[in-house]
Amino acid sequence: MEEYNEEMEEELHDLSQEVGHRVKDFAERVHPLRIVLAGLVLLMIMGALASTWYWVIPRDDVEIQVTYLQRNGHIVLTELVNDGSREITDVTLRVEFLDKDNVVIADLQVAFDLIPSHTSISGDKMELIARGYTVWDEYSIHVSIEWTNFRGVESQQNFIHFVSESQTATFSDECEGVTWFL
Repeated sequence: MEEYNEEMEEELHDLSQEVGHRVKDFAERVHPLRIVLAGLVLLMIMGALASTWYWVIPRDDVEIQVTYLQRNGHIVLTELVNDGSREITDVTLRVEFLDKDNVVIADLQVAFDLIPSHTSISGDKMELIARGYTVWDEYSIHVSIEWTNFRGVESQQNFIHFVSESQTATFSDECEGVTWFL
């Protein structure tokens, strides 16, 4: 067991007193309101950086949301989302509903001259309904999209989804993005 060292205890006491005085001096010089304001400024700077990525930096971010339902036939609902910071042009979206032998049962094709940034498009013209076909067979949904990005480069993507076992299914297809520095 260590011996009691009075000299060491006195040094520790003096050191703790000195630290306490420094903390007290710092607290008197820096008001808590200044600390809160500095934190708010830091949050604002971080928010500005995130907003810059979302709104200012040129980038493509095209997504296709597909929902499949079995209701008195087969229903395919499609939503096209341009979540990028620049518009896309010359957009063609094609959705095909195929049976197990790859025979097209129903299809739709929509074209848009321009889709502004941060815009979503859906509605009646993007709904596909196939009635009179059994719900017990194997089916697939083929989605293809073509567009011109903000650089003027034509892009194309294809996606395939199988829906034989599902009464309801949701698919989210992310197209390959382009950023100004990549």
